[in-house]
This record gives sequence, C-alpha cells and structure tokens, in this order.
Amino acid sequence: MEAQAVYDVLYLDRSKGQKIVASGLARQDACDVAKAEAQRRGVGRMFLAGSELGRSDELVLIVDSNRKVG
Repeated sequence: MEAQAVYDVLYLDRSKGQKIVASGLARQDACDVAKAEAQRRGVGRMFLAGSELGRSDELVLIVDSNRKVG
C-alpha cells in the first residue's frame, strides 16, 4: 500500500508568529479545518507554503506534514 501524504493546518500572524491548528490530517480534512478556521477568524486561507503572504497579516495555511500515513 502506498503511503499517503498528510497535512498540518497553521494559523499565521505576522505579529504573534504561528499556531498549529491541527496536524496529521488527510487532504480533505485539512481543507475542511482550514476553511472553518479561516471563517471563524475572518482571514484568508492558502494551500501549501511557498507563496508570499501579501498584504494580509493573518492567514490560515495548509502545509505538508513531515509524517506519512501508510
């Protein structure tokens, strides 16, 4: 069986740093958590790191976890 990627959901705040919202999630679960957290906080969300944050000081971000589920 092939190992599947897992994801972490982070809340980024330029002034306060980052907070792990959830970790070790399947792709769809990570998307659902990120969407709900972004709506709750009234901020944007993005899938995977690598893009500039732009003008927003707060963001919910989905990133590849260092773990794999097999």
